[in-house]
Amino acid sequence: MNNRVELSDEELMQFRMFQEQMGGYRPVRKNIEIPKLTAKELCKSSYVRKTLSADEFVAKVALLHPFAYFGAFALFVLGVGLLYFKFITDLPDGTNPHFPYKGGFGWFCIFIAFIKYLKLSMTEMIVTNKRVICKTGIIAVNTEELKNSRIESVEIKQTLWQRLWRYADIYFTGTGVSFVLFTNIRDARMVKSALENILDY
Repeated sequence: MNNRVELSDEELMQFRMFQEQMGGYRPVRKNIEIPKLTAKELCKSSYVRKTLSADEFVAKVALLHPFAYFGAFALFVLGVGLLYFKFITDLPDGTNPHFPYKGGFGWFCIFIAFIKYLKLSMTEMIVTNKRVICKTGIIAVNTEELKNSRIESVEIKQTLWQRLWRYADIYFTGTGVSFVLFTNIRDARMVKSALENILDY
C-alpha cells in the first residue's frame, strides 16, 4: 500500500519555508568539482592551505598582475642608476662634488625595492568554499578574512590605468563594516565567478 502524499508546488514551497524558519530545512546542494591548482597557485596559497579545515578547499587563487610590482621595479632601477652615477662621477680620491650620499641612497632604494617585492610575493589572496582570505606580511603576518555566508556584495573596481591593462581591485563587503580587499588582481572576474559558484552551492 502506497502512503506517499503528493504535494503541490505551492504546498511544497510553504512546507520548506516553514522548515527553514524552524531551522530544520537545508536545500539540496549540487556537487562542486574541487579545482586543481597549478604550481604557481600552490606556491601563492602555501600559508592559507595550512589553515584550512577538514572540509574546506581552495576554490580560487587570486594572482597579482605584473604591474603590481612596478613600484618595486622602479625603486630598483633608481637604486642601480644612482650607484652607476656614483661610479662614473666619483673623483680618484673618493670624493664627489655633486651628491656625496648617492651611493648610500642607491643601496637604500635597492633594499626597499627588495622588501616591497618580497612582501608582494608573499601576499596570498584566496577564495575557499567557506571564506575569502587575504594574507600579507613577511615576518609579522596579518590575515584578513570574511566568511562566505556573511558576504553581502562583491565589487570590482578599476581605475583608467587598471582598465587599460586589464587588472582590478575586488572589494568583498560583509555585514556591518567588515570587508576584505584584493588589490591589483589580473583575473578579477574569474575570482568573482568562483565565489558566486560557491555561494550558489
